[in-house]
Amino acid sequence: MKKTLSIITAVIAAAAASTFAAFAGDVELDTKKAVETDKGVTFTADSNQLAASQFTEDTIINVACSVTDGSDSPVKLVLGYWDKSDDTEFDFGSPATVEVKASEFNDGTAVFTYDDITEALGDTDLSAVFAIDVTADGETVTCTGFTATNVLSAQEMVDGDIRRTIRVHPKKPLTSQDWGQSLSVGVDKFDVSSMTEDSFVVAVFESDLDKDVTTAPVEFIMQSTDDTVSPKAKNNTVWGKVAPVLFNNKYALFDFTTMEDAYGTDDFSCVSTVYIGDTGKSPITCTDLYALDIRTLATEEPEETADSGVTDDSEITADSDNSAVTTKPADTETPAAVTDKDSSSDEKDEEGSNFKLIVIGIIAGVVVAAGVIFLILGRKSRKTYDVNKHRYVKK
Repeated sequence: MKKTLSIITAVIAAAAASTFAAFAGDVELDTKKAVETDKGVTFTADSNQLAASQFTEDTIINVACSVTDGSDSPVKLVLGYWDKSDDTEFDFGSPATVEVKASEFNDGTAVFTYDDITEALGDTDLSAVFAIDVTADGETVTCTGFTATNVLSAQEMVDGDIRRTIRVHPKKPLTSQDWGQSLSVGVDKFDVSSMTEDSFVVAVFESDLDKDVTTAPVEFIMQSTDDTVSPKAKNNTVWGKVAPVLFNNKYALFDFTTMEDAYGTDDFSCVSTVYIGDTGKSPITCTDLYALDIRTLATEEPEETADSGVTDDSEITADSDNSAVTTKPADTETPAAVTDKDSSSDEKDEEGSNFKLIVIGIIAGVVVAAGVIFLILGRKSRKTYDVNKHRYVKK
């Protein structure tokens, strides 16, 4: 019993240590889907898993990889961000990338600091970054680990009103025509209620139209099937069509105000799916959907129960299933200590029960053995051995 208690104590101590590490603001992403490559992307961390705007001046990104020899890093980071400079192909900006070199490489781990990232981007505002790609840099390599230290929790993002940008990138884009839908996005990938008056949605698509098209070739659709907030709901259903405020033959920009008018309220909490559809002008293929300058939603914390004495302040930073979780320590009540009297009493009870079981087992074994011997002797007592026939015969 004492040995069992020692093992349990050790397990609890180890769990407490690992929990403390998680509470420190470190995020470790799952890299099981990383691929081997010699010139492309081996792993991507999108902002639904880890937003670059969560980084602090003390943040360090450690990327472990399959190559362990040498002093030059076999990987680099490529930041995908929304570029709002004047020389973009769309008046409201367009997606762009920038490379970040590792500041050091030791024993298979490349190190990227906050300064490395902001210097490469040329800005300390990281809210426009929607993806961080780990790419090969001269060697065949596989990303085997991705950790970001000292990042902000979701609650800190909420408290500081720190924004982020997300991208939805379908692996197999669909083509729609005649008022069909090319892209559908569930709330797990893009929660429209994270938008504010300063937020925008941009659809990137392919079409057969000229750049100076005068009629919008695409529309943004907000659907809810169990709606309790929109005055436009019929049978609890809304199909709100939003026209872009700016567009060409490749990009379409949708703003918050137009969405509010189409949906009937600025409360988007019941929207379950959004779509990008064509308007019958041309077949379109939506290749990407960007949500710019959206806020982080506060997660509901479980209520403290009377018998637990423990609260959980874990915050989920992402809307997707592979989300990274950052946590902050919770104020917890220390459980009542186990006294020596209680321990010795439990130990005696357990030893008494074990002793009873052993005695019962021995008695049962003796009874069975005696029964078998009695049966054998009983059968033989009803027979006698015939010397001439060399076998037992009935008396």
